[in-house]
Amino acid sequence: MKFVVQIISLICLSMFSLQTFASDSISHDPVLGGIEFERSCAICHGFDGKGNGIMSESLTKKPTDLTMLTKNNNGHFPFSNVYRTIDGSPSVGVHGTREMPVWGDRYRKEAEEYNKLAKKYHEITDQSEINEYLYTRGLILDLLVYIMSIQEE
Repeated sequence: MKFVVQIISLICLSMFSLQTFASDSISHDPVLGGIEFERSCAICHGFDGKGNGIMSESLTKKPTDLTMLTKNNNGHFPFSNVYRTIDGSPSVGVHGTREMPVWGDRYRKEAEEYNKLAKKYHEITDQSEINEYLYTRGLILDLLVYIMSIQEE
């Protein structure tokens, strides 16, 4: 029962968060997303998000300037598109391979590995293990808050 209450709480929090991302009156702390950005994204997009990371020169397609997403989308941050791009949701189709790594898969695998190790050492039970879906969603939302915070006008 406790697990069900936790899941419902997380779903409600996620829904509230999604509704409030667009509100200018609510401030969000982009620190967690900034840490993940430096860990996973800066190598290609650069620490400033402008697409000038140390790997950018060796890529066939220049990484997107993440600071211009809102400006290039008529003043609206393309929340759903960016979420799906990070998660790996957009299908590639017949036009070739995807340039950007699928971070959603990596995040789900991290949570799965954590659960395996914690169970091996009896540090968690089935009720306290990390939910891979919620862990992944949380990291992506943290990244989105950070990317939204570096938008230029």
